Amino acid sequence: MGFNSILYANSDIKPAETMPAFFQDLQLDYLLEFIENFAKGYDIKSYYYTLPASLDLIHYRQQIFNDLTNHTLSQALRNFCTSLQKSCDFYALSQESEGVIQSATYHLKAATMYLDALADLNTVLDSCQFSSGGLSDFKEYISLHISDLKSTGFEAAVIRANEFFAQMRFQLTIEEDRITIVEEEFTENDCIMGLANALGEYADMSEAKLHDIYPNALEPSYLEAELINMLKRSKPDIFKEIRSFHTAFPIFYADIILTFKDEIQFYLSFMDFKERTEALGYGFCTPTLSDEIPFKGRGIYDLALVWKHTHSNYTVISNDFNWTAKPSFFVVTGPNQGGKTTFARSMGQAVYLSMMGLPVNGTELTLPLFCDIATHFEAEEVLQSNSGKLKEELNRLKPMMHQDKTRQFVILNELFTTATTHDALIMGRKVMEHFLSKHCYGIYVTHIQELAEESDSIISLVAQVEEGETSDKKRTYRMLPMKAQGYGYSDSLVKQFELDYEDIIRRLS
Repeated sequence: MGFNSILYANSDIKPAETMPAFFQDLQLDYLLEFIENFAKGYDIKSYYYTLPASLDLIHYRQQIFNDLTNHTLSQALRNFCTSLQKSCDFYALSQESEGVIQSATYHLKAATMYLDALADLNTVLDSCQFSSGGLSDFKEYISLHISDLKSTGFEAAVIRANEFFAQMRFQLTIEEDRITIVEEEFTENDCIMGLANALGEYADMSEAKLHDIYPNALEPSYLEAELINMLKRSKPDIFKEIRSFHTAFPIFYADIILTFKDEIQFYLSFMDFKERTEALGYGFCTPTLSDEIPFKGRGIYDLALVWKHTHSNYTVISNDFNWTAKPSFFVVTGPNQGGKTTFARSMGQAVYLSMMGLPVNGTELTLPLFCDIATHFEAEEVLQSNSGKLKEELNRLKPMMHQDKTRQFVILNELFTTATTHDALIMGRKVMEHFLSKHCYGIYVTHIQELAEESDSIISLVAQVEEGETSDKKRTYRMLPMKAQGYGYSDSLVKQFELDYEDIIRRLS
């Protein structure tokens, strides 16, 4: 079918404009801010808001990302995007300029940079071998596009117009009360070397060139206007050729090329983000996805926590897990501040990245294909809502449970904390039963031990503490499959924050 999109292949997917509901719970909005910094001005949010939800498209992206690990290729694409963006900037100036000659000059500059950028990239693409269908198709598209530009006369017209443009030569003599303009018949290099000698520079300037009679502003200066008027009288053919090119080729960009320039930032920005994270000591892996595969992983860690501690010696703990092939829930219990929520969030991040066709935060991950992610994390009660926290939680749960979606990855964090234990237990079981009936995998973080009673669809995980006296239990932030222990180990937190009876009495007195 040919090349259409480096992100969406030949599908009809359109980038989403709104942030998915699960982004804030998984702190993906926080991570996206860092990834955007690596995108250097490109707006990539909508690409990250859009889940492919297709195994073929996920594999399509994984193969492209693997090809881009070739530094020569990725650098060539960065250079191409930079040159193409400069070309687009000149084209925008040509549209904004009021002067006919000025507009035509910027137009020629944009066309020249566009043609050069395509030629430079095509040279690199010809030297590369691709394992991905996406980049292979793009290579073929670039080659055909350049051929089309030749067959339509665009390339020849650009060359001809620039040859005429290069004939403009003049010398400025600056005196106390006047500036004298004289047309000269000297070469470009003679002019540059003369300027270099005047400035006392003797470096090798064989590669230097003079460009552009309108270097910066939309409005030419008085001197520039006089120069152009003089040259229009003495060399009218030059300006006629520039105007003719502008008229013959008013629009020359291919929409697919412009879209590629934006879409490739999805990969390049994440590559930079990945390399920076790896430099901090945390690795990535390419996940394996299939419709019928066990769900297991090793070394999964919280990316957001890593980036929150980039300037400290804090070590983020990773975890392993192993689900059965049958959809089920991990019910995670254990001590307060034992890493339960962090574990759930790290799992959600890994599933999200795998669904985006990107490397994930861990050393190994195999998982089934999910159609979506649904999360419900504990939130502060909104006093202005005139409703209690329980009602707010139910209002947030309602749209999640009324969606007609199957095969979601669901994360429920500390639900129904304001309800009685009995009510929270009943409601918690009902919620898990609902999602299990939709063939969903999920994680339920809770302090209600009864929810962790194991069955064919419930697997109990417990956040671990080090051996020792109960009041000195140190959190290891490891999650292990075992029966719920029934301990919150709050004594250590009370002692840490000096909240035991003696400390409170001492402060009151």
